[in-house]
Amino acid sequence: MKPRLISVIVPAYNAEKYLNETLDSIFSQDYESQEVIVVDDGSTDGTAAIAKSYPKVRYVWQHNQGDAGAWNTGLSHAAGELISFLDSDDLWPPGKSSRQAEFLAGHAECGCVIGGMRNFLQPDAVQPFWVTDQMLSQDCKAYSLGALLAHRWVFQQVGDFDQALDFGADLDWFVRLVESGIAFGALSDVLLRRRIHAGNRSANNVFKGQDRVRMLKRSIDRKRAKALQVNVALTA
Repeated sequence: MKPRLISVIVPAYNAEKYLNETLDSIFSQDYESQEVIVVDDGSTDGTAAIAKSYPKVRYVWQHNQGDAGAWNTGLSHAAGELISFLDSDDLWPPGKSSRQAEFLAGHAECGCVIGGMRNFLQPDAVQPFWVTDQMLSQDCKAYSLGALLAHRWVFQQVGDFDQALDFGADLDWFVRLVESGIAFGALSDVLLRRRIHAGNRSANNVFKGQDRVRMLKRSIDRKRAKALQVNVALTA
């Protein structure tokens, strides 16, 4: 049986420093059926030249729309039955794609699967204040797009990424995934190597906190609306 096509979406904004390593980790995968879509989110550095230097990369440029906008653009261009993502500064270990594709092939009840994550400190970087020693020494289960492989139909049910959220649109999507009731698997294998460096957007805790409050309120609103629909149906 021919393996199902995986569309790998790489959002990139001024990503010239690490993009080569990221793309190399994708093209080093042993999974034979994949397309790689680099969404250039309005970069002003050498991102475009690096992406275009890979013959198998499909390069898409757009005006800056943030992470969620880049993910959504990638989804609109993706041809694969399976969807994955990788930030332009992170890495996949060998076998990531094949391990997850094998899992989904053997678990028809699951719409997607996540894996483990290992943080690593970029050698030329000072350990940021928000990164603890424990984060660098212990692997963890990753509710992270970089550790995800999902059937396309999952996005049709859960929806696209919320571009109104400056930070945390990925976490918001995972919350909606859980709320949807779609079954998903979780592998203990480390399937994402997350690079810690001075430019991580995760360092902006002020805006992260604001968006988490907004995500929580939206989740509560959705649950209330669902409960109201059930009550109306029962009393009709």
